[in-house]
Amino acid sequence: MYNKTYTSLNKNEKDYFFEYLQSIKATNVQSYVNMWHDNWMTEVNTLPYVLENTDRFNDINGKFHIIYNDSDIVACGGVYRSQFNDLIGIGGVRTWTNDKYRHQSLLREFLLPLHKTWCIEHNMKMIVLSFNEYNKNLIQVFKRRRLGEQEERINNRQPHHLFYNGVNELEFPVTIQYTKQWVMYEKLDPLFEFDWDSIK
Repeated sequence: MYNKTYTSLNKNEKDYFFEYLQSIKATNVQSYVNMWHDNWMTEVNTLPYVLENTDRFNDINGKFHIIYNDSDIVACGGVYRSQFNDLIGIGGVRTWTNDKYRHQSLLREFLLPLHKTWCIEHNMKMIVLSFNEYNKNLIQVFKRRRLGEQEERINNRQPHHLFYNGVNELEFPVTIQYTKQWVMYEKLDPLFEFDWDSIK
């Protein structure tokens, strides 16, 4: 497995990535609407529009990573400096993993550590994961052990893993990118505090 950032892709690689995004449509998952639209050039909520027409993932404000297994794209997701506080990074943004790779802990072992590293390298004090109403149940994946799963996933997190310093969950939703979001976070600086009420 290896990763590339979107900004490093050539035209053929970008076209291949866009084909990958189109293929997500067959899954009929609600989050698909944020990943692709045939008229993405005018649909500001879609990932291609954000990647091509904004500076959110431009290497300075953030990065969008694509994970490959040989030449196959198997997962993707981004991290960026939040608009509500420039010391907070938001990771796991527009994240997608192919069905047949979801049991391989790609997010835990590859993608989210890249996001945490980016935040540390850019002097962020906190990294946040946010979830919409339809996928907020995913918060539980980070907090508990699943049936039949090894204890190591929760108990033996390494420093590069997200939530090595502890899992913090807000008890109320906030507004991020004009959308109601449920938040969990890891403090990269234990003394850093943020007033979450300010973005309710």
